[in-house]
Amino acid sequence: MFDPLFIHAGQLWRSVISSIDITVPHIALAFESYTARQLQRSPQLDSSQKKLLIHRFAIEGEIDGKTPLELFMASQVELSAVDRQLLANWQHSFVGLLAIVQVFPNGLEVMNWLTAKHYRIQFGDLESQTAMTRLKVGDIIIAQISQIVDIDWAIFAPWVALGKLGKPKLAVAVGTFRQNYPHYLYPDARDLLDAAWESVAVYHDRFVEFFGSDEITLSGAELQPKVAEFQAWMVEKQLATAGIDGDKSLVEVAAENGVSADEVRSMVESIASIDSPPLLSQPAAVGKMVAPNPELPPQFKNAPSVTALSHPYWGQMFLPDYTRIQALLADLETTPLTTAEIVFLNKSLADPQINAFVWRRLALAFPQQLQVALRQALDRSDFDLSTDLDLLLIKLNKYLEPDLPDLASVPIHLHELFQSAVLEVSKDKTKAKLPPKKTGFGTKN
Repeated sequence: MFDPLFIHAGQLWRSVISSIDITVPHIALAFESYTARQLQRSPQLDSSQKKLLIHRFAIEGEIDGKTPLELFMASQVELSAVDRQLLANWQHSFVGLLAIVQVFPNGLEVMNWLTAKHYRIQFGDLESQTAMTRLKVGDIIIAQISQIVDIDWAIFAPWVALGKLGKPKLAVAVGTFRQNYPHYLYPDARDLLDAAWESVAVYHDRFVEFFGSDEITLSGAELQPKVAEFQAWMVEKQLATAGIDGDKSLVEVAAENGVSADEVRSMVESIASIDSPPLLSQPAAVGKMVAPNPELPPQFKNAPSVTALSHPYWGQMFLPDYTRIQALLADLETTPLTTAEIVFLNKSLADPQINAFVWRRLALAFPQQLQVALRQALDRSDFDLSTDLDLLLIKLNKYLEPDLPDLASVPIHLHELFQSAVLEVSKDKTKAKLPPKKTGFGTKN
C-alpha cells in the first residue's frame, strides 16, 4: 500500500513543475540562463542528468528575484498547512550520490556518499515503485531527494542509475559528482560544510604566513619545489597545532604492500577524478576532515612565470598569464592596446581559470587602466568598470561567489575511499605485471 501523504506529495510536486511555463518569454530566458550556467559549470552532465535541470531550477532558479517554488507558494492562496509545510521542506531538496542500503516493499534506505547520512525513501505511485524495483542493494544512483516528514524522503525527479561500483569506479563517481554538483557536496551536513570552508580560510592564513603575501610569482620550475616545501611545512604545523601524530601517507601504506611511490603516482593519475596530491602526501586527520595538499598543475611546471594567488574563500589559483595581464595594464598608461593584446585580453576573459575574484583584484589594482582596456577589447566606449564589471562576469558565466574550492578538507570516509581505490588499482596493475607461473599442466596466471 502506498502512503496517501506520499501520493499527494507527488501530485503537488508535479503541480510545481507544471507551473514553470517555459513558453512565457521571461521564464524561458531565466530557465535558459540557468541551464547554460549549470552546463558551463558541469560539462560532464549526461542526457539523464540534464533531465534533472527543470527540477533543480524549481528550487534553485530565479524568476523576478524568486525561485519557481516560492512563486508557486505565493500564487496558491488555497494551499493547506500540510502543503505549505511540504513546499517549505522542498526548499532544502538536494541532489545526492546515493548508495542503496536496503530495499523494502514500498521504498528504499539510501546513504548519501558525500556525507554518509542515511534516508528512507518511500514510493508515491506504482510507476516509481516499478522503476525502483530494478535497484539492488549496493547500487549507486544520482537523484534529487525531497523531505516529506522526519527521515522519510521521496524522489520525484528523474534519477540516474550508475549500477554497482567497485572502489576505484566509486571514487571516480565521487570526483565527478564533486565537479558537476559543487554546491551539493554537504547540503545535509552543516558541520562538514562549515569545517570544509574553515579549512580554506586556514589554508589561506598559512599561505600568507609561509610566503609573506597572498601572491607569489616564480617560474614553474622554481614554484613546484616551493609548493612542496610549503605543503611539508603546513603538515608539520597542522600536526603540532593538533598535538597528534600523523597517519601514514598513501606512499607509506603502498610501500608496506610492495608498491613503489612511482607506481602509486601512476595509479593515481589513471583515476581521472581523484587528485593525486591529497592522496600521496596525506596530512593527519583532524576531527572529521582530512586536508588535501594542492599541487602545481603539470602543465605549469615548465612555464616561465606562474602566479599563485590565495584567498580565504576562493582558495588557491595558479595563473601563468597573470603577470602578462598586469604588465599589459601597467603599460596602457602610455600605449594603447595592440590587436594581439586585444585578442589576448578577450581570451583571458573567456578563460574559466581566471575567475571573478581575479578580475576584481585587477580592478582594484588598475581601475582606470582596466576600464580603458575593456572598452577597447569589448568595443564598448561606455563601459563603466564600477557598474558593468560584474554584469560582464555573469555574462561570461563566471560566478560572483565561489564554490567550495578543491583544496578544502574532505570527510575522512571519502579520503579513505580514495586511498582504498588507489591501492586496489595499484595492486591489480602490479599483479598484471607478474610473470606467469609454470605448472605441470601448462601456463597459469
